[in-house]
Amino acid sequence: MEKQILDILNAGLGIVKSGQEGLEKAKADFTKSFQELAAKGASDNSEASVRVREFVDKFLNEAKELTTAANKTYEDSRAKALEIYSQIVEEAKKIVPQEQIDAIKAKFSEVTETVVKKATPAPAAPAKKTA
Repeated sequence: MEKQILDILNAGLGIVKSGQEGLEKAKADFTKSFQELAAKGASDNSEASVRVREFVDKFLNEAKELTTAANKTYEDSRAKALEIYSQIVEEAKKIVPQEQIDAIKAKFSEVTETVVKKATPAPAAPAKKTA
């Protein structure tokens, strides 16, 4: 009986170990694939890709400036981000395919969420009741 329990325990440990190894392999495969895709993207020096990079870099730099300006209100930051976003989207529509425009929109949404999070004060902790 004792041997059976140990065998079951060891089988369970083996399953856990196999799962960990599989997860590590999947993570390594994902990292490798991601790096390969990033390298392919980095080597794409077409006019459209260069312009998209310039637009995104410009937007990110301006977004950083917006978030570091302590005296900016949320509405000012939001209006400026939307203005920049609109300009970039209009330029991008002229020179890049729709799927690249969609990728830019996703990045803008991410930056906008960051601005909102930084501009919105954290809720105060509820007061403790004393008996």
